[in-house]
Amino acid sequence: MKRKFMLLLTCLFIGIGLVTAQVTKVTGTVISEEDGLPVVGASILVKGTAVGTVTDMDGKFQLPNVPSSAKTLVISFIGMATQEVAIKANLQIFLKADAEVLDEVMVVAYGTAKKASFTGAASTISAKKILKDIPINSFEEVLQGSAPGVTVNSNSGQPGAALSIRLRGTGSMNAGNEPLYVIDGIPVVSGDVAVSGVSGDTKSFNIMSSLNPSDIENITILKDAAAASLYGSRAANGVVLITTKKGQEGKTTISFKANWGITDWATKNRETVNGDQQRELTYEAFYNEGILYKDYDEVQAKQYAQQNVDVWAPKLDRYSDWESALFKSNGSMENYEFAAQGGNENTNFYASLAYKNEKGMVESSWMKGFFGRANVSHKSNDGKIKMGVNISMSKQSSSQVSEGYAYANPYFVTRWYAIPNIPIYNEDGSFYEGFPIANLGVANPVKDMNLDKSLSSVFRSSNSLWASYEIIKGLILKQTLSYDYIMNEATTHWPKASHNGNLHQGLMIKIPYQNHNIYSSTVLNYITTINEKHNVDVLIGWDVDDKKETYVEAVGKGYSTDLLPELENSSTPMTASSGYSRDRLLSVLSRFNYDYAGKYYISANYRRDGSSRLGINKRWGNFWSVSGAWRISSENFMQGLPWINDLKLRVSYGINGTLPSKLYSHLSLMSTGYDYQDKPGIAPGTIPNPDLAWERNKNFNVGFDTRLFERLSFSFDYYNRLTTDLLQDVPTSMTVGFTSALKNVGSMINRGVEIDISYDIFKHSAIQWTTGLALSHNKNKIDKLYDGKDIISGSSILREGESYYSWWAREWAGVDPQTGEEQWVLNTQNKDGSLNKELTKNPGEAQRIIIGTPDPKLTGGWRNSLSWKRLEFNALFSFSLGGKLLDDACLTYTDTDGENAYYAIGKQQLNRWQKPGDITDVPRRINNYTYARYSSDRHMHTNNYLRLKSVSLSYSLPKQWLNPLNINNLRVFVSGSNLLTFQSYDNVDPEQPINGNVNFAFPAMKSVSFGLELSL
Repeated sequence: MKRKFMLLLTCLFIGIGLVTAQVTKVTGTVISEEDGLPVVGASILVKGTAVGTVTDMDGKFQLPNVPSSAKTLVISFIGMATQEVAIKANLQIFLKADAEVLDEVMVVAYGTAKKASFTGAASTISAKKILKDIPINSFEEVLQGSAPGVTVNSNSGQPGAALSIRLRGTGSMNAGNEPLYVIDGIPVVSGDVAVSGVSGDTKSFNIMSSLNPSDIENITILKDAAAASLYGSRAANGVVLITTKKGQEGKTTISFKANWGITDWATKNRETVNGDQQRELTYEAFYNEGILYKDYDEVQAKQYAQQNVDVWAPKLDRYSDWESALFKSNGSMENYEFAAQGGNENTNFYASLAYKNEKGMVESSWMKGFFGRANVSHKSNDGKIKMGVNISMSKQSSSQVSEGYAYANPYFVTRWYAIPNIPIYNEDGSFYEGFPIANLGVANPVKDMNLDKSLSSVFRSSNSLWASYEIIKGLILKQTLSYDYIMNEATTHWPKASHNGNLHQGLMIKIPYQNHNIYSSTVLNYITTINEKHNVDVLIGWDVDDKKETYVEAVGKGYSTDLLPELENSSTPMTASSGYSRDRLLSVLSRFNYDYAGKYYISANYRRDGSSRLGINKRWGNFWSVSGAWRISSENFMQGLPWINDLKLRVSYGINGTLPSKLYSHLSLMSTGYDYQDKPGIAPGTIPNPDLAWERNKNFNVGFDTRLFERLSFSFDYYNRLTTDLLQDVPTSMTVGFTSALKNVGSMINRGVEIDISYDIFKHSAIQWTTGLALSHNKNKIDKLYDGKDIISGSSILREGESYYSWWAREWAGVDPQTGEEQWVLNTQNKDGSLNKELTKNPGEAQRIIIGTPDPKLTGGWRNSLSWKRLEFNALFSFSLGGKLLDDACLTYTDTDGENAYYAIGKQQLNRWQKPGDITDVPRRINNYTYARYSSDRHMHTNNYLRLKSVSLSYSLPKQWLNPLNINNLRVFVSGSNLLTFQSYDNVDPEQPINGNVNFAFPAMKSVSFGLELSL
């Protein structure tokens, strides 16, 4: 009996053991709800014990031994909300972004802030969404359309050319309009650093191309005073904060990325007629001249036209293709990048090395360079001491072709005199240099092509050290010291064989230019929470910014050979000069942030700047802001509206500043270099102005942010930006020996709205799709000028009540359909003050008026991000509506309506008036046309466009293929920029300079690139 009982008991325990030991196999996928990407590295716990980690690049996991008694899994990942899910055989888990964690990493002025508590107007851009795989030289190229209120204008399509960036419009006349760039907390030199000894040289070099876009983690654009006022006198035009990549705790990862691509013009530009059409239009111009200007009869006019067309546009057996002779069929690009990152709980690092090479549409237009970066940070075991170093170096070389109206500009000459009817070569194979080339005193452009050199060799080293110490809990002292060094060795070489060089028997210009920027920042920050509801953040500090620029220029001519172009080989040294300038800024700053219970927020910033650029009476300026926010969604009365996930109202007001562009305008300076009776002398150079001060930006902003249905995010901002104390050249009495002096006298207003919309179309499915719109409208108006007087320069006018970029010209009234003559509106003033709208056929009788402005009514972008399994697709469109451009280059050369017989003729001239009754906007063609080149709104065009700014498609290979090779990830991709353009005026590229004046700069480029990325 006892044995039976023991046997039964044993069986019972064995059965219980078998039951408790039973396990379940669980599989699933962990995906980020925000962007639909796999969450690699997520931890999986059962009953508080870690049972697995997501290592598969697709976010998949397998748990073969989950106890049957377990009911739930807990999934966690840094930056995302921990989620508990019921166990079943196959799971698809979507992790939401942890608002608290994400808020902590929002980069703002002098540190970070919680998004929930941020009271200013700012746009945050994830680099992995807008920069990933896109073949660009500088990250600025894709900012347009990525965030509202940002416009990017290109002055040239050549590799490395400078860009113009505007945040919320143009706010200054004689000071800067570019935003301040801050990289990892350090204000840096930005913009164009090209130098040249050639008058009117169009060469440019965007120094921000020294920052490898692949090293960027995120970009924050500060727009209003509350967001940017801690930068004081440099923040009136906004601030672009750039955070580079940092190392992550864990296994060291190594990645290699390479891509190759081709480039071409983004649009067809200024197309001209073929050889037969050139003859037809030239014949017609001479015929009309004979009839209208010389009183010839029909027979005489035809004879006159035939004689001249055979001279000016002769018939050739084979017409010349100057375009193919001067330009390549396409440019090219290649890019190679290596990166490594890793670390432990105390120390982490990120290091990268890259090489880029881009070749333009002509042989002498290219840019190439090396880029390196190392970011290292360390903290003590107790976490009180933290320190780090950020080092970046780049060495870039570029070559550019002259642009604009230079005869050495191949894009210009093919729209000027290089017509199909003049040969490129003589019958003996030598270069043709007859009429009209000889008459113009220029060279055969194909012969002269690539001989002249305009080179820049730019080295940049940006180095910063920082250290922080937590004195007591919440009280942290941080010291930052940086040195930013730029060296540009600019070279211009005109060999004897070139047209330019032949005039000097060879010429060489050397200009080594250096920019040194030392920056020191000391801040003390205290953060605390009182009674779990009162959150306080107080910061005080001081900054020192010391800039120095130096240059040396030397010119030599007369060379025995082009093979030895250095200056020591010139027979005639021409000129030598050098220069030095220094600029200092000393600042004290403070910030106070307070919020109560996560509902009510208030912030105040104050900064006092002292600048060496300003007069002794106005050297110090005060800049400040106050702002507040109300998180309405946290109120009890909102709890019954679960579809409103978040709703926050923001308002701010503050004053920022802009420094004069010139460093010494406030001083009474003496100019040297004068020669009096063979004796060196000096003379007064400037009038002193001890009251020269900052331009002040008074910025008001109100807006709100909301999240609805856990899918739709919407942000709205209205702003009013009043710039006072505008710097303007004011007339002075001639008795002082000068005609004008720089003073603070004007004011200007920018007013507008910004909207940002993001919608998750597909979230909880295999396909993830998020789309968004960035929309902005800005209205610019000059509020005050000195003595209320207009300032007119050519076709531009500054007038109170009008846009800063306004055009001053005649009003064109079209073509008389009976005679083919142009007509203009008189616009003379009637006795009652109104304008006389009668027409005239003599433009000399028509008065000028403001005909328009380039300011668009609406700008923005449409972004899309899609993913499905291992496929990922991203696209960004940018657009502009309601703006204008003034194509005076067309008026002056390709559309002179027959005035110059040897000029290239634009295709639009094929629509010219020919007979009574023709309805057209192109008048009859007349050689030596009397009214050619009269500026009017005839050549002002609406500049609406939609452009596929960037697009990329990538595929990650399955993990099971890569595991045997010990490869973490292998991704292939194809990407492009500016691939499609839809525009209202298709004669030029729509991305023109911000003033809307079109010239003969190289058009924008489009590119297609193929690449791969390997991670170990």
